[in-house]
Amino acid sequence: LSAETDAKISQAESLIGASHDNLREALALLAALEKRCRVGNDTLSLVRVCETSLQLCRDCGDDEALVATLKNLSTRRSQKTKAVSALVQRAMPWVMDGDGFSPIAVANDEEKATRERLVVALRDITDGKIFLEAERARLTRALATIKVRYGRHTSTLPTPSVRPTDIHPPL
Repeated sequence: LSAETDAKISQAESLIGASHDNLREALALLAALEKRCRVGNDTLSLVRVCETSLQLCRDCGDDEALVATLKNLSTRRSQKTKAVSALVQRAMPWVMDGDGFSPIAVANDEEKATRERLVVALRDITDGKIFLEAERARLTRALATIKVRYGRHTSTLPTPSVRPTDIHPPL
């Protein structure tokens, strides 16, 4: 499938080169190829197709499509762990600084919302996957930093409405 993958990726990139409005068509073209690679166990081509799909969304500046594509590709039935790992690795630099522990600096509220939405999506993808445990820890730290930095955190834990003595009366 390598030759077909090269041809389809080139075709999708040329669609985007003609107009950013063709993003849906390019993603549809790559989705069909992704399924063939996944079912045919061609992991190298599958990783390339998944990464290209994300990169096309990023190049077009369509953040909604980026998050949707990321979630869609990572939750496919029988998706290869290499592909999911590659998706997360590709998207990590878009939300994390070079040190790998702090979120990237943003200029306005729209970029803040986009960054936070992408961090949350990546955390959801990495949830429960042992092969992405380190990435999840970095994303969790970045999300905590974002919430603390912009004042959206709770400094105290909520107090329980039921006291322990109400549940278990003294003997």
